Amino acid sequence: MKKGKAWCSALLAASLLAGTAQAKDLGDILLKKGLITEDDLKQAREEDKQKTAATESKVDAVLAKIPKWLETISLFGDLRNRVEGFYGDNYHAQTRYRIRARFGLNANVTNANDPISTNQTLTNTFTRKPVNLDWAYITLKPGKTIGLEPGWGQIIAGKFPVTLARYSELVWDDDLSPEGATETLNLWEQREGFYRSFRLYGLQWIMNDASANNDSWIAGGQAVVDAAVGSTANLTVSFADYDFIGMNQVARTYLSPFTGSASANNCSAAQLAKDPMSTCYAANSNQNTSLANSNSVLYSAKDSAGNRKITGYADGFNVINFGSELDFPNPFGLGIPAGLFGEAAYNTQASGNNTGLAIGVGIGKGQRDWYHDGLKNPGDWGMSYTWERVEQNALVSLFSYSDINYQQNKTQQQGSTNVEASIIRFDYELFQNFQLTAKTHFINALDRSIAVTNNGRTLLGNSTLARMQLDMVLKF
Repeated sequence: MKKGKAWCSALLAASLLAGTAQAKDLGDILLKKGLITEDDLKQAREEDKQKTAATESKVDAVLAKIPKWLETISLFGDLRNRVEGFYGDNYHAQTRYRIRARFGLNANVTNANDPISTNQTLTNTFTRKPVNLDWAYITLKPGKTIGLEPGWGQIIAGKFPVTLARYSELVWDDDLSPEGATETLNLWEQREGFYRSFRLYGLQWIMNDASANNDSWIAGGQAVVDAAVGSTANLTVSFADYDFIGMNQVARTYLSPFTGSASANNCSAAQLAKDPMSTCYAANSNQNTSLANSNSVLYSAKDSAGNRKITGYADGFNVINFGSELDFPNPFGLGIPAGLFGEAAYNTQASGNNTGLAIGVGIGKGQRDWYHDGLKNPGDWGMSYTWERVEQNALVSLFSYSDINYQQNKTQQQGSTNVEASIIRFDYELFQNFQLTAKTHFINALDRSIAVTNNGRTLLGNSTLARMQLDMVLKF
């Protein structure tokens, strides 16, 4: 029976089945006490069967009227509760409670404000919280259409999760939901031998659609090879190139607090009273203060009020990304898997401070992807350690790992570059689809003299910031 019909059948027949079971038990008791004969019991049960058959016939009639497209829909989602603390010599102790709820529908049509945070902080005197669109996409598998097996490739279009091979959040934050299209082409796949699979990814992600200027978008691709050394180890290697086009337009439109040409019409009455010849930039209504930028940017000259507008990034972005993971099913003879992972990034268009690195080790029942430790069975556990070192212009900080921004009491560097961090993680699957995670970040600014802070202040020293997260995640 199809999924949609199965749901309805279970609901309509539950009370009938319970009633029948109770009738059988009562009949046996009456028979043993001699209150009815065996013929009476047979007759009663035969009448129950007829009633059951009649009810099932009615259920089938109702199900027959249900639209066929409902059979293609299934629910999915997760609920995460997080307790998060920040502690450091130059940062007052802060604890906050955060929640993330994601619910969605999968429709199997055919067989063929902050981009890197999905959290809602629980604060602001119990006010109502907004609901935002996270994913909305279509997956096409056109293999049959062109005479190939469906497993050869697919196209994802819309707003979707990052489906590339990833070993950390060095380049792409886990919560990033790009918009545009990603294509996958599986060129090789087998179960035996050293080379197990080879696949290619292509991507075209739109960042900003500008009617009067060139659009801002990301174009790139990734090649991934999976290999196996018998039953001793599994190896994955990937190479990618991501080109960020039109980034200066993004900086001017969404990062700059001011815009336009300086004019007296933009000046306040107090400024004009101070200097009647003043000319000022206009406030930028498109500025998104939630965006976490720690990359170096260029500024205009100051206006009469001392304000500057951002004119673009100091460097362009073309990121070369290499990653690998080596997994051992049983390296210690104890039936416990372990592995090594890492990735590197190099921005070919930056004149300096253009490299990023993440390396780590993991152990536990996850068996692979140690950085994320996605467990499946109750009692499974996993541990991992990751070290990251990301120079200021190695990556676009708007899209890379958001939880390693460096904060102090009076200022903060909002962004995931110009930092060095150690990340320790422990996961435990308490019961099916319910995972507990404890995660601690130890963060320092890499070069405090060039840090881009939210209020223009200089970082005071470089004491280690400890950022701890305790998560409970329920998946369905």
